[in-house]
Amino acid sequence: WQDLKVGDQVKLAPEVGVGVTVVEPGRALVLRGGVPMGAVPPPYDFTWAFVLREQPDGTRLLVRERYAYTQRWAPFLVESVAVVAFVMSQRMLRGIRDRAEWAGRPTA
Repeated sequence: WQDLKVGDQVKLAPEVGVGVTVVEPGRALVLRGGVPMGAVPPPYDFTWAFVLREQPDGTRLLVRERYAYTQRWAPFLVESVAVVAFVMSQRMLRGIRDRAEWAGRPTA
């Protein structure tokens, strides 16, 4: 994960990957793509951004998902799984926070 380059694929599942579109080490990572439905192209264009912002009290991680619908019915598909995506994102962010705080502890 430390050597990602624009154009690389990040697998979300064995059959599902998103492309790396922006890499700014120590600053930002943006992934883009969609999940095809069989032979049908994805009904949306999706970006997932991870951005680090320096704050007076430490570093803040901002995570944003954006969807551009390419089919009229796409909102029904995307919005029906929004709650599940929210819960998964919350767990992911808590895991990142816990690992970052653990790594910052002084060693005895």
